[in-house]
Amino acid sequence: MISTYEILEKSRTAGQRLPYNEAAVLFAGAVRLAAASDSTLRGRLVRIDDVGGLHVEGFDEQAPEAEPAYLAPELLSADAPDKNDPKVQVYAAGVLGYELLTGRLAPPPGQAPGPELTGPLGDVVRRALAADRRERIEDLRQLHEAVEEIQPRPPAEGERNILSALRNRFSRPPPEKEALAKLIDKLHQLEAQVAQLGKAQARLQASQRESSETIERFEVGQTRVDQAGRRRQSVVAPAMAIAAFTSAAILAAAWAFGLLAIPARLGPSFAANAPPPAPAEVAPPARDAAVAEAKPAPAGSKRAAAEPTPVPAEPKPAPAEATPPPEAKPATPVTAEAGADAGSEAAADNATADAGLAVATDAGTAQPAAAPTPASAPPPPRHQASSRAAMLHALALSQVRRGEDALEQGNPDDALASFRAALENEPTNAVAFRGLGMAYAMEGHDSEALQAYDKYLRLMPKALDAPAIRRSMLELKTRANAGAKK
Repeated sequence: MISTYEILEKSRTAGQRLPYNEAAVLFAGAVRLAAASDSTLRGRLVRIDDVGGLHVEGFDEQAPEAEPAYLAPELLSADAPDKNDPKVQVYAAGVLGYELLTGRLAPPPGQAPGPELTGPLGDVVRRALAADRRERIEDLRQLHEAVEEIQPRPPAEGERNILSALRNRFSRPPPEKEALAKLIDKLHQLEAQVAQLGKAQARLQASQRESSETIERFEVGQTRVDQAGRRRQSVVAPAMAIAAFTSAAILAAAWAFGLLAIPARLGPSFAANAPPPAPAEVAPPARDAAVAEAKPAPAGSKRAAAEPTPVPAEPKPAPAEATPPPEAKPATPVTAEAGADAGSEAAADNATADAGLAVATDAGTAQPAAAPTPASAPPPPRHQASSRAAMLHALALSQVRRGEDALEQGNPDDALASFRAALENEPTNAVAFRGLGMAYAMEGHDSEALQAYDKYLRLMPKALDAPAIRRSMLELKTRANAGAKK
């Protein structure tokens, strides 16, 4: 805890003066507590605790006087009243108000304040410091009412934040120690950032290794696929050659068999009159089929009598001939031979088709092996997201500190802007929600403060200041309910 006496001494040593807002809030709070407990004020008895709570300790009338400037003029006379006399208490409260508002030591007892005491609150303090006790305010209760009209009490949370900022500002170490502490803090932050960058670099190297391994596996798989394709082609090519040779042999054998069978079936007259076949000329399969269709008529049939000498150059049979008798069915043996020729051609075609299908199948089986191309692409580096998150976290921390400084200086608007900016960079920053609740409470926005505190407690339910935050929320709810009833 720090006393008002220590705050005033440090401010006078630094040649500074308390901001009016902080001085007025501190004076009004001290008068309120003194009036409630009928206490005599001294600078050493008014204290601020670690969370911004204001306390007034009891006055010991029998103890030696440590601050003689707080003594009323009548206490120096022979018939001095008691130090707890109401008007003597008013004079002591006026001395405290004079030192807080002006930053100077109070004038000697019986001497009126100078022009340095200004404003409506200064007029109230001037009346409390009247040398003639008959002109002085009657008691602490009336003094509290007069101060309350000029300086209404802010919300409990706002008053606590103002007093906490005042305490923290005057409880800090000397400037050189504070600079050293900030430098050490910066070094710690740099060490944390270096560690994060090291982790990000390690993740990047791991990602690169994975990508290299994936590329190597893809290349090995591609090489195996190419080798398998060459082996399949070396097997398919001989098979296709053998199939083609077999087909040609079957066709040649069928053709040769047909030419030798024609003279035996057509009789000696056809064999004697038929010209010898040209050895260097090979008839096409279609012509052989036509000849085969032309020669199946048996001896003694009407067709054989009508057509004793078939014309080999005509591939088609005569369509205009008379309908043969039922017993003469020349198409049966010749159709079998033609079917054999057609079957050999179909077999050749099937063999060729099978060979083509084998090639297509081989090519098809090679396709899935080359499919890993899209899956083998290296994954995108993950260090970019982590680096961006680290940068946003650092920005949020800087904005939270700026907001806390604004709260210490009693500027809730600047604090709100800083905490909102921090939450935009890092929506889960619990400290930013706590600062947001304090700033809202200072401005009297109870519902917004409650929402911010609630989010803070949800994010950090076991925080060290969680009990104090819950008490603040209870006070805000109580005040909101009281305002709603009014």
